[in-house]
Amino acid sequence: MKPSKEQIKQYYAQALQRSLDSYERLDDKEWGKKASDRWTAKDYLAHLVITQEEQGNRLLEQAMSGEPGQLPGFDGREAINEYNEGLLATVRDLPVTELMARFKAAFQRSLETLDGLSEADLDKPASSPEWDRPGTVRDLFFSSYLHLPGHYQDIRRAAKKQLPHWIDVGTPEEVHFQLDRIFHFMPLIFWPSRGADMNATYHFNMEGAGGGQWAIHIGEGRAETEDGTPESFDIEVRTKPQLWIDLSNNDLNPVWAITTRKVHLGGNSGLAMKLSELFQVSE
Repeated sequence: MKPSKEQIKQYYAQALQRSLDSYERLDDKEWGKKASDRWTAKDYLAHLVITQEEQGNRLLEQAMSGEPGQLPGFDGREAINEYNEGLLATVRDLPVTELMARFKAAFQRSLETLDGLSEADLDKPASSPEWDRPGTVRDLFFSSYLHLPGHYQDIRRAAKKQLPHWIDVGTPEEVHFQLDRIFHFMPLIFWPSRGADMNATYHFNMEGAGGGQWAIHIGEGRAETEDGTPESFDIEVRTKPQLWIDLSNNDLNPVWAITTRKVHLGGNSGLAMKLSELFQVSE
């Protein structure tokens, strides 16, 4: 069952406020630390700002106007890293105080737009150059929402003493909502060219508070999500919500996680190793 407007608004607003409160605790030293091989913590903040301004909000405006989702300079999914670097270059050198103000304004603008929409509006068609196929306006809001916890975890790498794990501070209801949105969003970012010859069902079993079960079916160059336990599956991935988030964000080595039984696999374990390339957001 798809989330209602009020549910989206509730969890989206909570995610934004948690991010704002958390980032206010960081100092210049922490913002300047490397958070990945490519970017500092501040770079991730700047990325959140400019992609919400130039991508999230722009695509939303286009969808509400009945226009196809188009982003200047985005020449295909394979060019996403180049596109992101180009956007980042326009704001990378701004002070953190300005970035924080724009971060708040960009996501609040999205929430204000949501507030004025009806349930029917949320089901209007929408598209994005990042997606495998068209979605809905509702999916655009999910994309912006999921950006917040995803890059919070990236920024956290530079400030683990200041920022607790996102899952640790969420209620079971928040955790379940986030996982549900992740698994339902994955088909939109599926790469059919990498799974064109596949016919497989993945069963994701997230154990503990906020967990649940989902399945993703891949066949005929498409991916589809099903709630609950499927009648049959080719691979089961069983773990806890926090560990799944760490795997998704490359904070946990999958081979080590499987070897130490933090992640349990059942069925064709080789399929698990294909997940990152099948649903890769960036190259």
